[in-house]
Amino acid sequence: MLPMRFELRLLQYAQALAQHAGFSRAAEALGISQPTLSRGIKELETRVGVPLFHRSRLGNELTDFGRVFMQHAEGLIEGARDLEREVDQVRGVVTAEVSAVLGPYVVDAIGERIAGLFTVSHPDVRLRLDMCDPAAVARAIRSRSVDLGLAEDTVNAADDEIETVTSLAPIRGWVFVRSGHPLASRPGVTLTDLLDFPFAQVVMLPPRLLKPMLAARRPQAGGPALPFPALECATVRLAIGAVAHSDAFTFGTLAQVRHDLAAERIVPLMQPPWLHSSWSIVRLRNRVMTPAMLALVASIKQAHAAVLLENEELSAKYH
Repeated sequence: MLPMRFELRLLQYAQALAQHAGFSRAAEALGISQPTLSRGIKELETRVGVPLFHRSRLGNELTDFGRVFMQHAEGLIEGARDLEREVDQVRGVVTAEVSAVLGPYVVDAIGERIAGLFTVSHPDVRLRLDMCDPAAVARAIRSRSVDLGLAEDTVNAADDEIETVTSLAPIRGWVFVRSGHPLASRPGVTLTDLLDFPFAQVVMLPPRLLKPMLAARRPQAGGPALPFPALECATVRLAIGAVAHSDAFTFGTLAQVRHDLAAERIVPLMQPPWLHSSWSIVRLRNRVMTPAMLALVASIKQAHAAVLLENEELSAKYH
């Protein structure tokens, strides 16, 4: 039996019809005539041997098999687009570029170093770094709006469409409070003592960090409970600023707040063993790693190694 051959053109026709649910709108989006689209869909269904679409009150919808077929087809279509982009970059038709989305803690901890290292080593490649909540990293990768993601690995661990490129060694985190905080000079401070004060949170905590904190909260004897978190901040710098002017506490790495520590605006209070980074570089499963993507991974690993070393040096000073 001869193998089935699917022209990329026909797959793109099916993708457009699935997206627009109507031959007229799909043909317009593709820049072809409606009869051409109709013939193309009919040819594709003939080659497949089963219908891919059926008419409904909502328009032309994928059949059950059609949905499975298009999941695979879209991977081929996007792979072809990636290949075209790479060829154009090699030919000099377009500027080589690469993009990544980072979680807020990652941006503050190593974002600047990543951007600097990559720009110095690859001045001919355009780099775009975006920031979003760790839970949104997978969505950005699945939509192919970015090439790579770097954020909390436990958030995306169960996502079958996301593949880990490499995991980064953990960076130890600390609890920070302002100088002069009621707990700053108290010996033997526990996590339960700490949770009597407001928590300034940057992003929603993953379960591995949330569970020990919730377990350590003191039962309320009466009156309203302290909100948890008491402050929700968009960036680490905002959280640190709030902590410096209140009795709130927050998390971070020593390198992130080294200037605040030197100015004695804040002090490290404790270093729970469960408080550390757990970051991975991720991509869409089976997506080909382009030279620009590999170069960005190298810059991320280099930036992370430098920050890891800096944190260990500072930890020896403040431990």
